[in-house]
Amino acid sequence: MSIYSLIAEKLQYFSPSFYKERFFKKLKGLNRENILERRVEPELLWIKDYLSENDVYMDIGANVGAYLYQLENKLQHQNIYAFEPNQKLYKRLKRIFPAVYTLPLALSDENTFAEFKVPVMNGKKIHSRGTLQTKLREEGESASEIHKVKVTRLDDWAELEDFTRLNFIKIDVEGNELHTLRGAKKTLQKFKPTIMVEIEQRHHEEPGWNIISEVENWGFEAHYLDRNSFNLEKLTKNLIEAQNSENVKQYTEYINNIIFVPAK
Repeated sequence: MSIYSLIAEKLQYFSPSFYKERFFKKLKGLNRENILERRVEPELLWIKDYLSENDVYMDIGANVGAYLYQLENKLQHQNIYAFEPNQKLYKRLKRIFPAVYTLPLALSDENTFAEFKVPVMNGKKIHSRGTLQTKLREEGESASEIHKVKVTRLDDWAELEDFTRLNFIKIDVEGNELHTLRGAKKTLQKFKPTIMVEIEQRHHEEPGWNIISEVENWGFEAHYLDRNSFNLEKLTKNLIEAQNSENVKQYTEYINNIIFVPAK
């Protein structure tokens, strides 16, 4: 890391608000005309229009906080819940989003403590790729760092918290999707929120469509965000099978965020 980057990173401790605006500068003034040239997920723009100001939003695998940044001035802070088990990212989120209810938990299908892997690529720890799937190897991964994290089922957490409403849930858990979803099944069927899950075949040995089919059997329909119309379109097995992980940063072509809406 360069000296300039080190100084910039230290800003989060001395001026969290300034650091936040600098870090998320790509998201400022985001619109349909510039979103692809800025190389950010189109769903980051869509979600602001999709949600209403009184909606309850849950971010599982909040990571660096891009979706929190997009929504913190749209939703009421007491209605935003973020889960991030990586201690480095969790502490950073607490500093730059102090009004958001952020928890240092991994969500899966059991209540336990588990190993959490941070891959090392090109000699650098990539905290944004952390996963409970410790056997998963990223392309270019040369080593890894293992941490112990607390794991819980969303169903159990929601019951303990006496959770009463949920409108949208975003899940980005680097290969642990099905375990996280199964641990949340009761909550999802009770509140019937819109569910956005990152599902990529490169993270799975079994077909990704199997995960999608299981969630559809719970009473949801799978869609994706059309990059031209910004409307939700019905997802097909052929479209999923046609995805190529080599296009992961080609947001006009690559579909990795599967959006489930309650079946009518």
